Amino acid sequence: MYKMFEIINRELLPIKAHYFLFNAATGPIVPFLPTIAKQLGFSGFLVGTIYTILPISGLIAKPLFGGLADKLKIHKILFLIFQVIVAISMFMINFIPKIDSTANVTLICNGDASLEMCSKKEFSNSVLKDVITETMHLNESCQVSCKATKEIYTEMCLNWKASKFCKAANSSHIANSETFDFTLGFDVFHDSYLSKCIYIKILTATFLDNVAHKPACKNYVKTTCTATCKKNPTFNRLLKEVKDSQTNTMQSSMYQYQSFLSATIISWIGMAVVVSIADAICFNLLGNERRKDYGKQKMWGSIGFGIFGIAAGYLVDFFSEGQQQKDYTCIFYIMLITMIFDIIVSTTIKKKNAESLEDEPSIVWELFTVCKQANMLTFVWWCIGAGMCTGVVWNFLFWYTEDLATSSQLAWLKTLQGLLTGIQCFLGELPFNFISGTVLRKLGHVNVMSLVLLIYAIRFMAYSTVSNLWWFLIIEILHGPSFGLCWPTMVSYGDKVTPPNTKATIQGFIGAIFEGIGTSSGSLICGWLISIYGGVTTFRVFSIGALVWLTCFWLIELLLRKVKASPIHMGHNHLTNYANLDDAILMTMSRELQTY
Repeated sequence: MYKMFEIINRELLPIKAHYFLFNAATGPIVPFLPTIAKQLGFSGFLVGTIYTILPISGLIAKPLFGGLADKLKIHKILFLIFQVIVAISMFMINFIPKIDSTANVTLICNGDASLEMCSKKEFSNSVLKDVITETMHLNESCQVSCKATKEIYTEMCLNWKASKFCKAANSSHIANSETFDFTLGFDVFHDSYLSKCIYIKILTATFLDNVAHKPACKNYVKTTCTATCKKNPTFNRLLKEVKDSQTNTMQSSMYQYQSFLSATIISWIGMAVVVSIADAICFNLLGNERRKDYGKQKMWGSIGFGIFGIAAGYLVDFFSEGQQQKDYTCIFYIMLITMIFDIIVSTTIKKKNAESLEDEPSIVWELFTVCKQANMLTFVWWCIGAGMCTGVVWNFLFWYTEDLATSSQLAWLKTLQGLLTGIQCFLGELPFNFISGTVLRKLGHVNVMSLVLLIYAIRFMAYSTVSNLWWFLIIEILHGPSFGLCWPTMVSYGDKVTPPNTKATIQGFIGAIFEGIGTSSGSLICGWLISIYGGVTTFRVFSIGALVWLTCFWLIELLLRKVKASPIHMGHNHLTNYANLDDAILMTMSRELQTY
């Protein structure tokens, strides 16, 4: 035992601990941010817009603050400062209020009473399914404030048996601003949808005296009302679509949108800086002779991300038991406590003195030298396509599972999402990162790139055809041959086509193409499609899109081979210089390490 501890390099223990703690802190938050935004009331398009901006902000922050750290030699100071920024900005997301879903509706009473909710455009399929198809809504209610009229007061007095309104019914004058408030109760009812309006049958009406009345009218009466459905996600979504058609969506949710966007941008920038400086410190501690051990240090971040991601899903379900909506409070406190431990551990990291470097060529010249090679055209095309597919999985997979979930599945939905994260890490990416070098040697880069797009197409089509959420656990194994091979392939190919003194710059350029263009545009398109056509159609569109992108990739590749535009033939094993496997291992396991 004593000899085993002698083998452990104590100098590297703090950086290992940082990778574990930092990913354990952000792991419970990052996968759930899109669904947190959805619960706040954001549409798919708004979330897609947010996730278009976030990768770009991270890409700008990395070179900006990385260059500042190199110039002023303040790596550790910035490292600690931005850890604090991540902790504070991410914790503040927990306090952003939900978007007010109060909307204008009409109370119609003609025999039975019903609430008329109309939209200027068609209601979404998911809302229609939940409100119209589902015939059982137990113990659900909405709060309504209606404009008073003599006719409605008379019906409430005589037929609703609400004697408190009899005096008002006999009054000769009712003020134009007078209203009456009550709570509508729904139990077993039959709703209907006609000409862009949903009619919800009212079972009970409860006033401030807490006495439930049966609303029924002998004469036809109607009045305008405002309605809000607290702690009722189904009708909240319905009211939100009604409100969105009545007012500008962005204006009605501007405060929440700006607050969420600001907090996530600040946290994304913070994570980008922490990740990039941590890697620089790690390589500094390893030195040139031990750079191959980088993957062994980064692996601890993957372990922290996977373990805490699984635990977070279960804890959210546990603390949300009996509630209509999920309570994410616990994971924000887990993040805060874990980040405090990370900051404490990070203060013990002792960075070595930086070695003097020879003058390097300008970034512009490095990019020009590599980009003028014709084979970079197909590589850039593939990076954009793979980035778009990856953005869909990162930002909208959990969103889609929530759309598919039935009322009986909501109780354990976060546990399932946590398990999906665990499978992505431990059964998908982990094994495929370790065998990526062998796969690249056997198949060649072009074939592996093609395989990645093909698996994404199969994966998206599987999502769109499976309705049982438990099957998603099996589908997630495809995360390995899709994303698990994607990043090592990019790293390896970038190493292959670049001269020795330009590798860092070109790897940054590749990341900019993949995240800044691919992931961003994929998130924007996916958010727009989900808002209009729903998740099933969106995933089928991306499945077909991945196949079309693959076809174009091969056409460009065949054209370049035919005209011999490039001296380097992509996919020829005898010409390939592969990145050392240890440098590529587990680079994709922690999702935030690639998106910021």
